[in-house]
Amino acid sequence: MGKLAEQENVKLYLVGGAIRDRLNKDNTLDIDLACEGSVKHFGKRLAKELDAKFIYYPSFQTGTIESLQGARIDLAATRKETYPRKGELPKVEHASIHEDIYRRDFTINAIAESLNPGEYGKILDPLNGISDIKKRLIRVLHDESFEDDPTRIFRAVRYSARLRFRIEPETFNLLKRSVPRLIKLSGERILYELKCIAREDSKVRVNTIKRLEALGALNFLGKPLRPLSPTELNRISSDDSCAFLCFLLSHFENASLSKLPLSKRCLNTIETISKIYILQTELKKPRKPSQITSVLKKYDERGLEIITVTSKFKVFQKIISYLENYSKIKIKTTGEDLKRLGIKPGPKYGEILDLILKARLDGLIEGKKEEIRYAKKFLEGC
Repeated sequence: MGKLAEQENVKLYLVGGAIRDRLNKDNTLDIDLACEGSVKHFGKRLAKELDAKFIYYPSFQTGTIESLQGARIDLAATRKETYPRKGELPKVEHASIHEDIYRRDFTINAIAESLNPGEYGKILDPLNGISDIKKRLIRVLHDESFEDDPTRIFRAVRYSARLRFRIEPETFNLLKRSVPRLIKLSGERILYELKCIAREDSKVRVNTIKRLEALGALNFLGKPLRPLSPTELNRISSDDSCAFLCFLLSHFENASLSKLPLSKRCLNTIETISKIYILQTELKKPRKPSQITSVLKKYDERGLEIITVTSKFKVFQKIISYLENYSKIKIKTTGEDLKRLGIKPGPKYGEILDLILKARLDGLIEGKKEEIRYAKKFLEGC
């Protein structure tokens, strides 16, 4: 890569997590590169050499290279950042690698290594990040770091859980002092950080959430409607970050979530999970498959599935039966079949088809012939 950068008149540096993880002897598939020069042109050239896909984001002067093997390279132009207002997105300008290092979040991420042939392997560590990695400390670069960007609160706690590093005492004091500023962040920025937490493995994301809760850093969502149980949070597969996020957010009132730009699908899932105690009551009496289906068909199936994973109430075995069996049963009779029986189109169709489905669910009939016979029998009784 360094030789290619030289050909493109670019100064290229390995930065951030890639260096940190290597020094900490952690494996990482992702590589972060900082470019003094054109990200667009160098990114295209590098992607061509690697037979990979390059996506360029002109407004941010960044790009991503993704290989077929799943490896990812993030490219960013070296830049400096100034904050016109505390907590808002910064104003970005092109700058040298030295200025780029000083705009980063923590000392452990403020290290760069030259990849160009003339200076290959040269380490730039003006803020003693390597020393903090050895001491297993997370330290901000300056006293106003969390005020400038309160999202660093989420990252500090997440890195602490993932890397098993301590947050340096003065940094921790600054973090606690800035927690009230989280409420001023946009919904987009908060949701992005919550998604990053949800992508961590089970133990890391649960520890992160519980520590954020203890710090009051989830107060922007209001008071939880029910306890955030580590046991329940841990039951969700590490591979399913979306399910974890939906389950987490289901603990808070819908009004509190309105700030977050959640998809309609996600909101439906969250709403279903939040009805967990209502469902527990609704499912106590129904025993027949048709009765259970009548209760559950109005709920989001993804939300129901998450409930069965996270909650161990016996009554929720009925949800499993619904998801695995009852919800898959379909009748073969159509409106055209009812029309041939001499029934005029109208609301009656829905009533008859619903009755047929209930009979199928409860094992009273099977196959289309029996469905038609059942419909005729119903009509004779009318």
